[in-house]
Amino acid sequence: MQLPYQVWSGGRTTLNSRKLLVTALVLSLVAAAGYRVVHRQRTVELSRTFTVLGTFATVIVTAEQQEAPVFIQKADSLLAYLDVQLGRFSETGQLYRLNNGCSIPVDQELAELILKSDTMVTATNGCFDPSLGAVVQLWGFPEATCIPDSNDIIQALARTGWETRVHFTADSVTIDSSTVMDFGAIAKGYAVDRTYELLMRLGASECLVEAGGEIRCGSSTGRIWNIGIRHPREDNLLGIIGITSGAVATSGDYECYFVEDGVRYSHLLDRRTGYPSGNAASATVVADNCATADAFATAAAVAGPDRASEFPDSLYTAMVIVTSDSNDRCETHEFGDVPWAN
Repeated sequence: MQLPYQVWSGGRTTLNSRKLLVTALVLSLVAAAGYRVVHRQRTVELSRTFTVLGTFATVIVTAEQQEAPVFIQKADSLLAYLDVQLGRFSETGQLYRLNNGCSIPVDQELAELILKSDTMVTATNGCFDPSLGAVVQLWGFPEATCIPDSNDIIQALARTGWETRVHFTADSVTIDSSTVMDFGAIAKGYAVDRTYELLMRLGASECLVEAGGEIRCGSSTGRIWNIGIRHPREDNLLGIIGITSGAVATSGDYECYFVEDGVRYSHLLDRRTGYPSGNAASATVVADNCATADAFATAAAVAGPDRASEFPDSLYTAMVIVTSDSNDRCETHEFGDVPWAN
C-alpha cells in the first residue's frame, strides 16, 4: 500500500531563523540521508535541502537510481542561478540591475517573471503589486518594530503603481527610476515552478519542490501529497489538503509582524494605503502552478474574503481565507472545491 506524503504550507523559514521547519518529510519514510528505494526496484527517492531567495528549499524526486542524483544536482544548479538573478541584493542579478535603471531583455529570466506578475496584478485588482518595494523598505519587514511616519508613507506610495511605472516594449522591460521592485510575493513560487518543471522534464516519476512554504508537486503514479495548512492563530493545523499534482501556497499575518498598542502590523501591505491591510489572518491557494498560488495567496490575504471573491476563479482551483477578530477568534471562508483530505 502506498502511503500519502505529508508536507506543510504556511510555515515560512528564513535563513536568519535558527530552526529549519521540516517541510517535506514523507511520514518518516525518507531516511536521514534523503535516500530510499521505491517499490524494491531500481527506482530511488532522493530529498535534499538547498537555499534560495533568503529561505530554505526542499526537493524530493523519484527517478531511476542512476539518474536521481543527477536530477538533484541540476535542481541545485537551477536554484543557485535563480537566487542570483531574482535576488534583490545580488549585484550581478537581473533584479538588481532593473532596480538600478537597467532595461531587461525580454528573453531573460526576470522578464518572464515580470510578465507573470503583470497578469497577477490585473487579476487581483492590484492587491498583488511588486512595485511596492519602496513601501516595503520603509516598513522594514521582516525586522520592522514600529509604524513609519505617515508623511514618509505618502512619499513612498508616490513611487509605486505597477500600471504606470512598468514599461514593456517588444524587446525589453524597464521601470521608472524612483520605483523599487520587490517580487517577494511571487519569486519563490516562480523558482519552485522552474525547478519542478525541470525535474519532470528530465524524467522524474514523482517530484515535490518547496521553498518558504510554497509547494508544487506531481506524480505519474497517482500518489497523494498531503499538505498541512497552518492555523494562523493556533499551534496546530487548520486542515490537510490532498492533491496528486498542482501547487499550494499560504500567506499569513503571523509570518512577519509586530504589535503596537494591541494592534498587529504585518508585512501584508495594501497599496491603497501603504499600511498593513488587516483584512485576513491567512490565505491558502491551490492552483496549477506555484507562481500563481504564491501571488494569489498574498493578494487574498491583503484583500480579505470580500474583495478576493472577485478574483477570476479560472486562475485557481481553490482558496481558503481565514479572518480573525481582536480576540483571535477565527472564521474560515472557502472558494472553489477545496481538496480537503479525508
